[in-house]
Amino acid sequence: MLASIRHSAARVSLRRAVNVRTLASSAAPDAAKETGTDASEDPIFSPLDTTEPQAVASSSYLTPTPPTPVSTANIRVPPAEDPLLHLFTSLVMKDGRRHEAQRATTQMLLHLHAFTQQEPLPLLREAVTRAAPLLRCQQFKRAAKQFVFPTPLNERQRAHKALSWILDASEKKGGKNMPERVAREIIAVLNGKSVALTQKENVHKLAVLHRCVVYSLAFALVRNGFLTGFVLQRERFEATEGLI
Repeated sequence: MLASIRHSAARVSLRRAVNVRTLASSAAPDAAKETGTDASEDPIFSPLDTTEPQAVASSSYLTPTPPTPVSTANIRVPPAEDPLLHLFTSLVMKDGRRHEAQRATTQMLLHLHAFTQQEPLPLLREAVTRAAPLLRCQQFKRAAKQFVFPTPLNERQRAHKALSWILDASEKKGGKNMPERVAREIIAVLNGKSVALTQKENVHKLAVLHRCVVYSLAFALVRNGFLTGFVLQRERFEATEGLI
């Protein structure tokens, strides 16, 4: 009995399996009729397409543009051990408070940059060069008569004198802030309207007026034999230097 039931069930399932059509087999003839291709070319089992894909046009979100650099102020920070700034800080310093003097020097440079929109340190150097005298006039008395003896200055002495004149002239400028007054005075020196330039001209005029003192002193040394003896001693040293 069980064998007959199993045999009849197998016959029914085989009949249904012969008439079953899959989705791919039913869709293939229709697609072949529409496109005019053979049904054996199944798109599911077709080989992969090896053609290179088209390049996608670059857009802003694929390749973002680099951010534009932020424009900074056109100012260069000077070195910390600049000789001119060190000398200026020493002249401004009071009661040994050097930190306050350094702060005042920095504020002066910032004011100078704000007024001119240029690098402050080259402007300070140019102002000191214009206001620096070439010599100084020493006054002394001899035999109830006053003499003025011009003496040349070295580079540090010239810068010291120029900065002293600029600081003295800045006291007459308007404003309660000392760095701002000094910055205005430096600009006045660059424009040729400073009192420091007038003092420099007066010193040079006084030196030219008393240049005869230098000549008379040199003639006196020559007459007394001091310069002649020095020249002879130097010639003897140079002659014996090669023999040693």
